[in-house]
Amino acid sequence: MKILFLCTAHNSLSQRLFLVLSRKHSITVEYALCAEKMIEAADLAKPHLIICPFLTSLVPQQVYETYLTLIVHPGPPGDAGPSALDWMLMGDDGTVADSRQLLRENRFNPVGRSHWGVTVLQAIAEFDKGPVWAFDQFPVNINDTSVTKSSLYRGPVTQAAVTATLAAIDRIEAAASLEPTPVGAPLSPPTTPRPDGTSSSVSRNTSPGLSADKEFAQLSVTTSEPFLGGKTHHRPLLKASDRQFDVRKHTASTISRRIRSADSQPGCLSDLFGPKLYLYGGIIENPTLLSSNRGHIAPGSIIAVRDEAVCVATCDNKGIWITHVRRVKAKTDAALWPKVPAASGLEQLGISTGSPSTWFHSLLPQTQPEEWARSYHDTFQETWVHFVTDGHKQIAYLYFEFYNGAMSTGQCRRMVRCLEYILSTADGPNQSLPLAAVVLMGGSSYFSNGIHLNVIESAADPALESWYNINAINDIVEKLLLDLPARGVTTISALRGNCAAGGVALAAACDVVVAGEHVVLNPAYRALGLNGSELHSVSYLGRCGAEGAKAALRSMTPLSADDAQGMGLVDHVLRVAPDALDAAVRAHVEGLFPPGKKRGLAPSAKAGAWKRNVDTSPAGLALARAAELGQMSMDFWSARSERYHSRRRDFVRKVKPSSTPLRFATHRREKGMMDEEERDTFDSVEWFVEKTMCSLKRDISDRMVQLIKDFSSSGNNFERSNIRNDGAKVAASTNTTLFGCYYNP
Repeated sequence: MKILFLCTAHNSLSQRLFLVLSRKHSITVEYALCAEKMIEAADLAKPHLIICPFLTSLVPQQVYETYLTLIVHPGPPGDAGPSALDWMLMGDDGTVADSRQLLRENRFNPVGRSHWGVTVLQAIAEFDKGPVWAFDQFPVNINDTSVTKSSLYRGPVTQAAVTATLAAIDRIEAAASLEPTPVGAPLSPPTTPRPDGTSSSVSRNTSPGLSADKEFAQLSVTTSEPFLGGKTHHRPLLKASDRQFDVRKHTASTISRRIRSADSQPGCLSDLFGPKLYLYGGIIENPTLLSSNRGHIAPGSIIAVRDEAVCVATCDNKGIWITHVRRVKAKTDAALWPKVPAASGLEQLGISTGSPSTWFHSLLPQTQPEEWARSYHDTFQETWVHFVTDGHKQIAYLYFEFYNGAMSTGQCRRMVRCLEYILSTADGPNQSLPLAAVVLMGGSSYFSNGIHLNVIESAADPALESWYNINAINDIVEKLLLDLPARGVTTISALRGNCAAGGVALAAACDVVVAGEHVVLNPAYRALGLNGSELHSVSYLGRCGAEGAKAALRSMTPLSADDAQGMGLVDHVLRVAPDALDAAVRAHVEGLFPPGKKRGLAPSAKAGAWKRNVDTSPAGLALARAAELGQMSMDFWSARSERYHSRRRDFVRKVKPSSTPLRFATHRREKGMMDEEERDTFDSVEWFVEKTMCSLKRDISDRMVQLIKDFSSSGNNFERSNIRNDGAKVAASTNTTLFGCYYNP
């Protein structure tokens, strides 16, 4: 079928669904920027079916009355409203029907529901009330502090959405094949022509008038069971004020749930640190470390700072970790503020987090090189190592759970120190078991997305911070390509979560890359206006060949794990459920090393075979790094830097795009049409110089015209207070914020 996606943004869920459905169907994507754009897209695409995987606005009546339109809703049947996951994570178990009463009396269940679900329903006039074509469900534990709204969305919600959508399409096709076309009725939506000139009966009958079986709303797709999580209700938008907490009254678990229910949009609005800020994190600190010192610590006191996260004491002898903060957008602000690590964000506001040395050793352990092991208690920890031995050798599994997969300069440098610690265990004077392999496990939601754009955007000099950041992540890659191989250590990357840009190149630098079949990769940097580094000019060339490497960098469209394997970016795809992936990775790694041998790989492993195609000598890598950084310096400082700085700013501050890229909206692409990023001129410094000059000339011309108008209309005495030094009249920003409703306190 021809399927049109209407999306607020082409996010992790829509990309995963796009890749799965593209195996059988033709998919085109339109950003739901306004009703007119959605109507126009439907008229251009003339789809057999419209699917809305992620939509925060209403589908126009003209669209859903013409085309069968499916809404993917992150909630079970009967649940409705824009904050479905938020309410569930707060502890709404469905026993209180009145939403206002639930909030007023704080009757949230601290245990919450046992299950949650995803419903695929048909769009009608009433929001989230259309016929259900499929739903699926999954178990959930709201007190697991690794479970946030965003981690649920990227994980179980996405998986359930894929399962339910596939089932819904099968059911629609089955219903369409049985549905007779009324005599004289127009063929709407369009038909699919066959080679013999006839049309597919399935295609011509996929109309909004198809009937969904009532059983579709009663039994889940995978288990054929009713929803197991309790009663469902229509819930309104959960406002910022509804999540407020008082650290003097609310327990750590309550505060944690409220913070995690707002991750990563919009954040939990709180005055915990004085001024109102959006807070993120919510990891609970073990109470036993604090109980002996509680006599002099008031709730709300900062008791530790670790890796730029801040731990605050709570009223129940525990602590709560705040990992990131975002300032509230004021009316005078042109766009949203960046989301930054808590300690540096508070420092920018002049809020002291105290002397870390006061607390590190007396209350909470700081992560030191000799303490890279996973903590034995619940706490905030970004990076840790787990060593596995078989009596003959050891394998180091390196985990790095960085928020949203972004790796700041500081995080990269800590990871380098961790790798140096791992190397110090290899063949040391007191080490009887040699180090056979290092396995990069990354994070469970994201393996890595490369450099930290929010930290860069918030820096006093974003270009300079970009330079520090790209060099710091390059230092990690050099450890993988030089230091570890020089000691005879095999490097393996295990993609348990999605991966993008520099994160893909980081993984590709390893001898072996394994990935879960659900993982989505976006190897291109280009859409952000970057050439990229991480020695991808070596690893992509060695793994994919010249044409494959060019395609990986220029296509700017997502890849499935199977797609990436076909290109050479991934060596093995593990076909297991996400919750079984860790065990599958361990089993696969152990299979690469025959038991009883100290280091040698199994003959069938072929680890690092791609390196035979390129120069990975120290001199070769130094030359490649210099060439890549030469391009990156132009991305940061030359006239070409406009492409990166503007795109980074819009991405971080969530500025609403003006149109859908043609690479997604194939229904809009005519012969010869290309996105700006697809053209060779996008790499030309001279082209950007000319573009800047033309823009400057137009700007000066427009300003002169406006000045003349102001001068004429004011009788030669206009207000000079409205004129800046450069002569431009001060005006409010016209930028529109994506998800603006979420940021209104």
